[in-house]
Amino acid sequence: MDKLSKDYGLNNHLVRDCMEPAHLPKYDIVDDVHFLILRYYNHGSSSRLTTIQELTNKIAIFYSDKFLITIRKEEVQFLNIIRSKHVGNGNCTAPVQVVTKVIWQALETFDDPAERLSEQVDFYENQIILKRTNNDQVEALYFIKRQASVSIKVLLLMLDPINHIKTSPEDEAELQDVRDQPLKIQTPHTQVLEDVNNLMNLYVSFSAQKTNDVMKILTIFSVFFMPLTFIVGIYGMNFEYMPELNMRWGYPGVLIAMVVVTGIVYQWFKRKKWL
Repeated sequence: MDKLSKDYGLNNHLVRDCMEPAHLPKYDIVDDVHFLILRYYNHGSSSRLTTIQELTNKIAIFYSDKFLITIRKEEVQFLNIIRSKHVGNGNCTAPVQVVTKVIWQALETFDDPAERLSEQVDFYENQIILKRTNNDQVEALYFIKRQASVSIKVLLLMLDPINHIKTSPEDEAELQDVRDQPLKIQTPHTQVLEDVNNLMNLYVSFSAQKTNDVMKILTIFSVFFMPLTFIVGIYGMNFEYMPELNMRWGYPGVLIAMVVVTGIVYQWFKRKKWL
């Protein structure tokens, strides 16, 4: 990088920025040398990664009217496509034209992840609606939400650098399409984010409903046993003179009374439509 900075007159501060792997998108121009940092989606990343540095990779670009230099930590497949498809056959004759293609391809890397996340949301939506829920699904929804949120942040961060790019009048239409691309790709990610929020709220509602159903059953059982417990409590008192103690049919009579009380409570619950 020292040799490149001397040969092409690159600013030392910009060179240091291009060597920082965690640097966010930016645009700068010093002595007619344009400096651009982009981030593209890392398709080899794990579904458990949730930060900008984990989900995306950085590509730094120095360019002027005479040269174009890209700095990245690994081989980028879409750069090879641009080189063979547009530069090799002479479709791109100016560095800024190549930069426009690079920006477009970098933005396109966020398209497939949005579709993949949308499919995952549809899967978990079916599971939640069918009430086949567990804690792992909530954790998976969290990671989907984080990935969609990170993609939206990166796309928003790239808006300002992209808007600073200038090109020739004949290429202005293509550059305008590139400027519109972040908002276009951001839309499905935003939809995924909203769907995940709705699903998590739905999951919480179902969990609360399940808890309410359990409490309802426990309450019903307690109501049935309250009068029975009251009767048993009365006849469990150790007084010497209790009129029913010497009755021949006292014990079965109390049992019949318990059955009658239970039946009355049951009919009352049915009439109130609580059962």
